[in-house]
Amino acid sequence: MDISIFIPIFKESIQLEGMLDVLCSQNVSKEIFITVDEPSESFAQRLAKIKRENVTVIVNKERTGKANACNETVKLSSGGILLFLDADVSLSADPDYLRKIVMEMQKTDILDIKKEVTKDKTFLSKMAYYEYLTFNMSAWLSSRFMKKCPAVNGAAFAIKREMFDKVHGFRKVVAEDIDLATRAFLAEGSFAYTQDVEVKNVVYNDWHKWYTQRRRWSIGQALWVMDWYKDLLRKFAKKPQVFLPSLFFLYPSVTVFALSALIPSVWMYNGMLFFSLFLSVKLNFALPLFLVSLATADLLKIVVMSLAGFGITAGVFYAFGRKLGFRDMKLHELFLYYFFYSSLWWIFVIVGMVQVIGGRKSGPGWKT
Repeated sequence: MDISIFIPIFKESIQLEGMLDVLCSQNVSKEIFITVDEPSESFAQRLAKIKRENVTVIVNKERTGKANACNETVKLSSGGILLFLDADVSLSADPDYLRKIVMEMQKTDILDIKKEVTKDKTFLSKMAYYEYLTFNMSAWLSSRFMKKCPAVNGAAFAIKREMFDKVHGFRKVVAEDIDLATRAFLAEGSFAYTQDVEVKNVVYNDWHKWYTQRRRWSIGQALWVMDWYKDLLRKFAKKPQVFLPSLFFLYPSVTVFALSALIPSVWMYNGMLFFSLFLSVKLNFALPLFLVSLATADLLKIVVMSLAGFGITAGVFYAFGRKLGFRDMKLHELFLYYFFYSSLWWIFVIVGMVQVIGGRKSGPGWKT
């Protein structure tokens, strides 16, 4: 087989039949493995109707977990390229979808695939649209300038079998996709990003489900950092010019704090004082304005730095949006993403780190 495709599912998937329609129509030698943990009764009935060539369906009555499901089905496969797809993505109806992936994989060990969210009228889908743009920006930057990357978005990616075997497959950790990419990165595996093929991700429109998912992501990210920070810091020291922009893309609101810390408050005090003296010559009320200046200099500094950070972010996002095909961008939505949504996610990240360091959340078994 040219390519082996793995679709792990927990309970059910709305997208599965549509994914199979695209994948089974491809003119490459392929095999597809669908592993379902604890399927619902209605989904089990749908699975029983799947009768397609080179499609294997494995049903587990108990939850085995994504890492175990993928590792076990890889042992049953024969493709030189392994393509992992989440069950909540849809694929574009491109007759050359898999052929393009196979061609891209001739020159890399890991291939990250473009991911986009179809915006609807819900707030969370609009915010996720910009969040997924940041994933693509970081992947493009790493692919373009470093040919390596310590992370991958596990919703859709491909890896050569030799590299998968070299790093011994997935580990049973919360962030199993990022963990796999990190081990491949440390093993000098090459990395590429493609926008020639893409998947559309389904996002939660329910705040409770979003909260549960983000708690898990934050814990997984914190555990990942604790596992690999020493190795990654050594790599970071060699090419900070690549890693720093990636961090900016993923956490743009952090630039507010960075800029505020870098620019001394005395600059703002002196600027306000100069402005007060200038007005005193013209309007003769220097003292009240000077007192106001002393009281508001730090606040004004935060406001100015926040707007400056947003301006930089908006310019970068619009430039990359045009380049990567994210054309449905609105300034007011980006404003909300920058000042509210990304800041909220940053709080999740901090809380996750505190919980992991404090020992409250640890180990691969955490699934809440």
